[in-house]
Amino acid sequence: MLIIWGDEARTELRDSLSHVLWLGGASDSGKSTVARMLAERHRWQIYPCDFHEHNHFIARADPSLHPAMYGGIGKSVDESWVLTTPEALYTNILKTNDERFPMICDDLMAMPARPNILVEGPRLFPKLVRPLLADVHQAIWLLPTEAFAMESAFKRGKPHGKDASSDPERFLGNFQGREALLREYIRREVISNDLPYIEVDGSYGVDELASRVEAHFIAYLTHRRI
Repeated sequence: MLIIWGDEARTELRDSLSHVLWLGGASDSGKSTVARMLAERHRWQIYPCDFHEHNHFIARADPSLHPAMYGGIGKSVDESWVLTTPEALYTNILKTNDERFPMICDDLMAMPARPNILVEGPRLFPKLVRPLLADVHQAIWLLPTEAFAMESAFKRGKPHGKDASSDPERFLGNFQGREALLREYIRREVISNDLPYIEVDGSYGVDELASRVEAHFIAYLTHRRI
């Protein structure tokens, strides 16, 4: 199913996805860990957006429907990460994500409506998710500070693949610059749209973070059942 983003279709999609919980936020904020904990605790279905990225970009991208996504196919490591700038990488993410988000919604529509679905990923931008919310408590974003995100990325050995490039230092700089721009973009959009968020700065552990997200979603699900 190809989603047509008219008002009527968007309203229909919002109603059809009222069982979906959205956990967004910048990379290296703890989303995946929290999502796994809550999905196991409540026996929710889980949809990690990053896991499906290969299929979306490689198997399903169409040059006429997804020109930005298709444009990256076949590029070398250097073309993708060295011979570019943080600003160009950031702009490309915004373009490709606009094309990719309907694929995510297609996937969610194809999944069973029960149990609830918890979607998590760094590309769940507010401008895309907000129109699909039956209630703002259906979604929450984790906003990491720069220090927290960079420390988390370092612990996880990110960015992967930089040593396969001709200039690992420039690869790293471009990656970090792109991530900084994305963090600021998501933060700005979440706050300006008065959407729920949790500041992630390392002042509390993953258990407390998960409990805060859990309480937020349970409030929505309880109200939805009334």
